[in-house]
Amino acid sequence: MGTVISIRIYERGADVRSAKVPRRRQKGNDLHWTTHVLTGAAIGYLIEKPVPAFLAGFAGHLALDTFPHHDPDSDIPYVVDSVTGAAVIALIASSRRVREADPRQSALWGAIGGGLPDVELLRKLFWTVEPEDYWFPSHNGLIPHRQMAMGYSVASQLALVGVTVGLALWKWRRCGRGLEGLQIRQA
Repeated sequence: MGTVISIRIYERGADVRSAKVPRRRQKGNDLHWTTHVLTGAAIGYLIEKPVPAFLAGFAGHLALDTFPHHDPDSDIPYVVDSVTGAAVIALIASSRRVREADPRQSALWGAIGGGLPDVELLRKLFWTVEPEDYWFPSHNGLIPHRQMAMGYSVASQLALVGVTVGLALWKWRRCGRGLEGLQIRQA
């Protein structure tokens, strides 16, 4: 079944209270959000068109969720990772260098598409949510996948981010958009 965890329940017109609720562990529903955001941004930058970048990021989320990975045993690592992913999106959106290299903001749209499906998982921090309440197929169990030991999960995610971000950086440098290219453009 699962473990029992303490969560805060927010009710309309009521005070915050703590309650013990059963939590079902569904294997494979928490691939790290920052991985989705970074790979979505890299793929979006490679595509160079906002709508296809968003769609590729969104579809890529599903593909990435099918990779075996380790799910955290508590919600705290997920919250920390969500804040990190949100900071990455904010950095992509606010960076002048990124806007110069990607004037159509395809990287931003790819990052948003890649991260969007996991927003529904935030509901579990406030309410009891059953797996079947989620709409995204890899979150509700429609598309299951295997669990992996944490060390292998971190290594595989780092490799995946390394490949996708590496390809985007290679393109950036190849197109003269590296640091040197930016200095020439500004002169």
